[in-house]
Amino acid sequence: MSKYNVPEKNSLKKEIKKLLELCEKNDEESGAEDSYFEEAIEEKKMTEWEFINGVVIPESYKEWLRFSRKCRIIRNTATFWGPDEFHSNYVPDGLVVIGEMIGDGEVVCFSKETGKFITIYDGMEEEKKSFEDILKEIIKVKSDKPILTHAR
Repeated sequence: MSKYNVPEKNSLKKEIKKLLELCEKNDEESGAEDSYFEEAIEEKKMTEWEFINGVVIPESYKEWLRFSRKCRIIRNTATFWGPDEFHSNYVPDGLVVIGEMIGDGEVVCFSKETGKFITIYDGMEEEKKSFEDILKEIIKVKSDKPILTHAR
C-alpha cells in the first residue's frame, strides 16, 4: 500500500497509482528511496501563478499538481515541479518548462498559447496531447524488461 495520497477524483489516478507501484518496486530492489512526491499544491498557488504570468496551466498538469507539487521519479527518470520552479530558460519563446525526463537533458514544457505539452531533447521538439501521455511514456520506459539478461 502506497504511503502517498492519490486524490479519488483525479483524471490521472490510474497513471499515478501505476507510477507509485513502479517506484515502490524499484525502491525495494535498490534498497534506497529513489523517488519522492511532495504533497499537493494549494489551488490558490496555481491560480496566483496564472494571474501573475497571464498563462493558464493545462488542466492535466493541474491534476498532477493536485497529487504532488514536486517529485523525483526513480532516480533521474523524471522530475516535475510546481509553479514556483517553472521557467522558460533555454527553450523557444512561448514555452514553460515544468520538468525533466530520462535524465539526459530532455525537458518537459507546455505552450503558453495552446496548453499542449512539448518535450525537447537536443533541439528536437515532440508534441504530446496531455500530461497523461507523458506519464504513460514514463510508465512504459520503467515497465519494459531489459533486452539483454546476464548469463548465469
